[in-house]
Amino acid sequence: MNNITSANATAYMVVKDLYPAGFALNNFSTDQAIDEAEDTIAETRMGVDGYMAAGYTPSIKNVTIQFEAASPSVQFLNNLYLASQKNRRTYEVTLVITVPAVGKTYTYTGGVLKTAKALPALKRVLDPVSYGFDFEKKTIA
Repeated sequence: MNNITSANATAYMVVKDLYPAGFALNNFSTDQAIDEAEDTIAETRMGVDGYMAAGYTPSIKNVTIQFEAASPSVQFLNNLYLASQKNRRTYEVTLVITVPAVGKTYTYTGGVLKTAKALPALKRVLDPVSYGFDFEKKTIA
């Protein structure tokens, strides 16, 4: 039987100037924890004569992480968000995600916090909050 659980996946984040020792990410949202946008690796175009030209192009790696509103990880990420606003600068982020089900570790480096939805929607119960990151590089081991 193939194992596709994400229940035993782990994530760890280092924010170089704020949390150099790093911190574990936990208490993800119910339906989605971590999602990477599709990675565009080629630029293509069609010539007027009907022949395609293509070339490799590096691209930013977009990762969104969602947490339950009461997650202890939210405080770390809100501190990063507030520090960025207060000091008018970005902070370098590294993200390491280990997924035992597929036997892989994904390491994202050279990142920054790009978007934050720190206020949970106030409904019957609080909605999850999300944080979006852009990374320069991704390695898979």
